[in-house]
Amino acid sequence: MHLSVQILTAHLKEQASSNDLVYYAKSNQGPVKLIFKDQGHIFFIESQEKFSPQGILFERKPTKLMNFSRQKVDAIYLKKYRDLREVKDYCERNKLRTFELDVPPTERFLMERFIYGQCEVQGEAITHNNMIEFVNPSIRACNDSIALSSLSLDIETGQNNELYSIGLYFKFKDHIKEKVLMIGPTHESNSSLLFYESQADLIRSFLKLLQAWDPDFIIGWHVIGFDLMFLERKCHEFGIDFNLGRENLGITLEEKKGVGFVAQTFGRVILDGPPIMRASFFKFKNFKLETVASEILGTGKDIDSDSGKVAEIERRFKEDKKALAKYNLLDCKLVTDIFEKCQIFNLLIKRSNVSGLLIDRLSISTAAFDHVMLPYLHRKGFVAPNRFEIDRETPASGGYVIAPESGLYKNIALFDFKSLYPTIIQTFHIDPYSKLCSENNTIKTPGGLEFSKDEYILPDVIESLKKKRSLAKHNNERELSQAIKILMNSFYGVMGSSRSRFYHADLPQAITTTGKYILEVAINFFKEKGFKTIYGDTDSLFVELSSHDSVFAKDLCHQLNIFLGSHLKETFGVDSHLECEFEAFYEKIFFPKLRSSTQGAKKKYVGLINSNVIFKGMESIRSDSTELSKDFQHKLFERFFKQGELETFIKDYISNLKAGFFDDYLVYTKRLSKPIEEYKKNIPPHVKAAMKINHQGPYRLKEVSYVYTRQGVEPINNNPKSFDYEHYIEKQLKPVADDILIYQGSSFEALITGSQLSFNL
Repeated sequence: MHLSVQILTAHLKEQASSNDLVYYAKSNQGPVKLIFKDQGHIFFIESQEKFSPQGILFERKPTKLMNFSRQKVDAIYLKKYRDLREVKDYCERNKLRTFELDVPPTERFLMERFIYGQCEVQGEAITHNNMIEFVNPSIRACNDSIALSSLSLDIETGQNNELYSIGLYFKFKDHIKEKVLMIGPTHESNSSLLFYESQADLIRSFLKLLQAWDPDFIIGWHVIGFDLMFLERKCHEFGIDFNLGRENLGITLEEKKGVGFVAQTFGRVILDGPPIMRASFFKFKNFKLETVASEILGTGKDIDSDSGKVAEIERRFKEDKKALAKYNLLDCKLVTDIFEKCQIFNLLIKRSNVSGLLIDRLSISTAAFDHVMLPYLHRKGFVAPNRFEIDRETPASGGYVIAPESGLYKNIALFDFKSLYPTIIQTFHIDPYSKLCSENNTIKTPGGLEFSKDEYILPDVIESLKKKRSLAKHNNERELSQAIKILMNSFYGVMGSSRSRFYHADLPQAITTTGKYILEVAINFFKEKGFKTIYGDTDSLFVELSSHDSVFAKDLCHQLNIFLGSHLKETFGVDSHLECEFEAFYEKIFFPKLRSSTQGAKKKYVGLINSNVIFKGMESIRSDSTELSKDFQHKLFERFFKQGELETFIKDYISNLKAGFFDDYLVYTKRLSKPIEEYKKNIPPHVKAAMKINHQGPYRLKEVSYVYTRQGVEPINNNPKSFDYEHYIEKQLKPVADDILIYQGSSFEALITGSQLSFNL
């Protein structure tokens, strides 16, 4: 039998005397299970070292590989993965250095076969439990379109820790199934609303339905930290096996410090809305379902999440169960619609198929780098160190930033180096292997670091990825293009990461010093042409073009690329892969002054492009600013750029604020980094507000929306009144206004106290 599959989850199954690798996947013919029998855990030790741990089943084989010290190594095949800890302790006691001991077997198996998320499977197969099962098939990489299904899950609970209902919204291609399971009179059940006498019966029905619908993705909003953890506790209470995986297998739920709530099961990928959206680089005022749905879909929830939600759910459960079911199901549908509108499923699949990591491991950039580098490194004849044995040196410096002079500028061209760090890696052959081979015939970077001219891995990988990205852009495959960009941009960070087995201080230093050099060469180029660079940041330059326009800027950019190519060839003997692009033309741009300096603020400016006001790093785009600050800033700068009168506008805005016209704009929203009870000293305002919420239910409060009143901070759940307008004038309006007023030789304080102002542009 021959199938193409998308691999979903990977597992190590320990037998009595061996390890089996098990991969659950999906094909266009249905779910698939791949079993690879008797797969030993592989690592390496130097050939001259003795290795004889007592009671451990292993096999030792000579190899043609070397470590980075060019000592020959042998491969050790552990028969049982559970012996790994004992082997590690044995090696530490006997001062035996190991290599790649920490590479997970499930990942090594795929990476050594150059499998990136998808593969062709060929072999004898049986169908068992509605699943196509292969044992020791042959596999090879492929790139096919495989349709996956999703189940959006949402539960409603009562104030006394009771489960009221479970909403389910299943989608596979254009096929939709939806049901709500609820506590209630069983004789009133219908095809879409099923009633149960007990919570236990409701949960058993849900688990049975989930196995029957058999989704590939389980999704929801805070679905792990709230819904699934609540259901897990209920299953424990009622003695029910909480089996969400394929083949009726279990689930692991935990909260990891610095990571958040994670969930893993067999054959299904569990995706939680807020962290997935953040990891996919979406930004919103806050990550409440109501907020995100309104912005993405133009619609919201059936019950306002901030005013009387608990009471309304209680009322509907007691008086109008159909209305509660409608609310429950709508939340499920909103999550599915958000994921589809934002192409979340496609992006995650493409990222898996580009990086090689399975979807539940995509956040681990060091593992993605391993997946790319290790197979090529082995074919070059080397093995890599363990992550936990790397000597850490001084961390690399960040990107080169040229501080601006504060003030207003006209006719500014923004030039951006496309994928600067990846193209520097290409141009100067910067990677761990080329560093290792930098003894003869080398390339020297502008910072004086040397890399092999002939032996390298990463530059070829980047060239291949760039070609794939170019094709993806041509075919309008935005998710694939973004997935490739994310992977390429991670390479610099991984080589400078203390968690990477390929860490070496020279690698990130070579990249950042070269980046600085490139910007300085470009600045001198513009200077010789008679143009001043007013600001630069890592890979971008803002150049004042006097009376010239965007057409001139494009030609100037073309000239720069030709010059850079010639300069790098003549100076360093390298072929340039750098590409500068003309990004934008600002009719006007303003850099505010640092509050404690005469210098302009970095990474913070406002510009005018085609009469549209663009903000960077200002209150207008900060997630912790109120809508009041954002509205005020946008309107203020519109007038500023159009040389409008500002004094009257500011005073009128303050008057309207005090009159209550902006009361809906006063809300702060902030996340809680830990449980409320863990805040003991120096309690911040948002935590004080959270402490005043009559919070009920088993889940932890993670975010609070609040306002300042004359009585102090109050959560908006408590319908606060008597707002402290002076707080908002001082903290939200004054800093915004002073950005402009100080530049004009005045101040917000001078305006409100009636001092003479000068508004000259």
